[in-house]
Amino acid sequence: MAFTGRAAVGSIDVGGDGVTEAVTVAGAHDEQGVSRGKAYQAAISAFGDVAGALGELENLDDLLHLIARHICDLVHVQRCSVYLRDEDSDLFRGQVGHAERDIDAPVKRLTAGVPGDKFTAEILRTKSPVILRDALHDPRPIKSTMRAWKIRSMMGVPMILRGEIIGLFFLDNEDKPHAFHAVDEDTAAAFADLAAVAINQARLTGKLRSSLETVARQNRLLRRAAQIEDRLTRLVLDGGDIREIADTVAQLTAKPCAVYDAGYQRLALATPPGLDEPIEPKILEAGYRDHPSVVDALAALDNSRGGVVEPLPGAGLGHRFMIAPITVRDDIWGRVVLMEFPSRFGGIDMHVCRRAATNIAVEMSAERRAATAEWNVRASLAGELIRGGSDEASLQRRADYMGIRLDVPRVVCLVTSAARQPPELADARTVAGAFAAAGSTGVLATALAEGVVVIVDLPADVPVPQGVAAVKAAAVAACASFAPGVDLLVGVSTVCREVHDYERAYGEATQVVACLARFAQQQRVLAADDLGAGRLLLASSNAADVERFARETMGPLLDGADATGDLTTALTAFFDEGRSIRRAAATLDVHENTIRYRLGRIEELIGLPIATDADAQLTAQLAILVLRLQGRLPARLLAAHAA
Repeated sequence: MAFTGRAAVGSIDVGGDGVTEAVTVAGAHDEQGVSRGKAYQAAISAFGDVAGALGELENLDDLLHLIARHICDLVHVQRCSVYLRDEDSDLFRGQVGHAERDIDAPVKRLTAGVPGDKFTAEILRTKSPVILRDALHDPRPIKSTMRAWKIRSMMGVPMILRGEIIGLFFLDNEDKPHAFHAVDEDTAAAFADLAAVAINQARLTGKLRSSLETVARQNRLLRRAAQIEDRLTRLVLDGGDIREIADTVAQLTAKPCAVYDAGYQRLALATPPGLDEPIEPKILEAGYRDHPSVVDALAALDNSRGGVVEPLPGAGLGHRFMIAPITVRDDIWGRVVLMEFPSRFGGIDMHVCRRAATNIAVEMSAERRAATAEWNVRASLAGELIRGGSDEASLQRRADYMGIRLDVPRVVCLVTSAARQPPELADARTVAGAFAAAGSTGVLATALAEGVVVIVDLPADVPVPQGVAAVKAAAVAACASFAPGVDLLVGVSTVCREVHDYERAYGEATQVVACLARFAQQQRVLAADDLGAGRLLLASSNAADVERFARETMGPLLDGADATGDLTTALTAFFDEGRSIRRAAATLDVHENTIRYRLGRIEELIGLPIATDADAQLTAQLAILVLRLQGRLPARLLAAHAA
C-alpha cells in the first residue's frame, strides 16, 4: 500500500481468506508532526490482535470489548461505547463500553440515530468521523445525554462494510476535554473499517455455530424421540395398562402425569422419581375444572391435539399444564395431563404426552372391544338359557369356558316398563351394571321384546327367602339408578339350580310381571314366591273379575274399622305361617286364643269356614293375595310383607 499527499487508498486481505476491504489512510504527517504511517501501522497491528482472537472469543461482546480497548489506545482516550445497527429499525443499539469501570449495562440501554440526534445523523450522512470539540454547547448532540455521561468532547466513528454503516464508535475522556487531531480521525476510521470486517466475520461464525448447535440439538431430540417412541411402543406391545403408561410418561418427562376418562374420572396418577411427595395435576379435578377461567382455557384448546394451559392464579393453579386428548374416531375418550413441575416444559414433552394419549386410546379401544365381545358372549348365553331348547351339554361347555357355574343358585329377573315402553330398557348392559352396582353378583343379562332379563346369583350362605329378598332390594336400587322417574316392574323367579330350570324361571318372572301390571298399584318388585300358585290364575284372569271376586270374598273386612283391621292382620298371619295358630300368635305377639277368636269372627263376617275347610282357605288366601297386590291391606301388613 502506498501513501501519497494527505491520504492514500489501498486494500487489505483480512484473515487470509481473499476478502479485501478498501481503507483510507491519512497522509504522511499531520500538523502536529505525528507520523501517520506509524499510526496506520499501529492500527494494522491492533487489528492483527483482533483477527487473531476471532477463533478464541466465545461471543460477540468479548470481541467488541477487545476492539473498543484497541481503538481507545489508538486515539489516546479513556472511554469508548460501541453501537451496532438494528436490522429491523435502522437504529443503532448500544452493545458494550470500555472505560475504567464496567459500563456495559448503561450502554446497552442507549440507542443512537433517534430523531433529534443530529450528531449521529451527520456521521451517517458523511460516512466519516465527526468531532464534537465542545459537546455541551454544540447543537448537534442530544444535550441530556451529554450531561448525563459528562461528555466534554467526543468523536463519532462509523464502521463501514461494503459501503454500509454497520456500527458506530463514540470516543471521549469522561468529564475531560480532548483534542482530536486529523491523524486520530484517519487512524480511527481505518481501524473502524477493519473492525467492521472482524465483526461481520464473528457474526457469520456465530450464525454458523448456532446453526451447528441447532442441528446437534435437533439430532439429540430426534434420537431422544426415537428412544421414547421405542419405549412407548414396546410398552403397548407388552400389554402395558394405563397405569404403566402414566408411570412411563412421568419418568420420561420428569413431571407429574394424570390420566382421566371422558367423565373426568381419574384413571391413573404418576409422580416422577425424586419428588418427596406425590404431586397431583389438579386442573381437571372437581373444584377446579368448573372454574370459569379453567372452562375458558380448556375450550380454547385444540380438540384433536390439545395444548398448554397457562397458570390460572384465580382458580388456584399456579403452574402450566399440558393436556393431550385421548381420541378414537374423533370421539374424546379421555385426557392425559402433564404438570410443569419441578422443571419447565421441554420440546420433547408434548411429543411424549401426545404419543402416550395415542397409546392409551389404543389400549382403551382394545379393552372396550374385548369387553364388548365378552358381554355379547354372556348375553348370548343368558338368552339361550331362558329360551330353552338348546343342548344342555353345549351350554355347560360354554359356561365353563367363561368361568360360569350353572349349578350355583340363581334367580331370573324380568325388568320391564309399566307403560310397556321397551325403548326405556334397550341398553341391557346398563341394566346389568346397575344390578352389579347394587350388590348383585354373577350378573348375566340380555334384552328381549318384553324388556331386559337379568340372571343373578343368590347371596351365599343365607337361606333362600333372605337371598330372594336381597335380590328384590337390589332390583329396587338398580331401577332407581338407571331409570329414575320411570315406572318399572320387576318380576323375580323361584330358584334355578340346573340348566333346564332357567326356561321355567323365565316363565315365572313373566307371570309375576303380568300380575304386577294387572293388579299392583303400589308394589313394583315382586317374587314368584310372594304370589305362590295364585300367580297362575291371576296372570291370565280378567282383572275386573278378579277384583270383584276379592271384593265379594273379603268385603266385610274392608270397611276400614280398627276391629276389622285386626281381623285382616290375624288372617294374613295365619296364612303366612302355614295355617298354624301357634306361629301366627307368636308372630303377632298375642295369645293363641286371640287368633282363634279372630278367625271365628272372620268366619261370621265372610261366611267361610277358614279355620277348618281347605277350599275356604284357598278362596280367602287368593283374595288376600289380590288385596296385597292392590296395596289395600293395612299398612302394618304391607310393611311386614315387604320386609
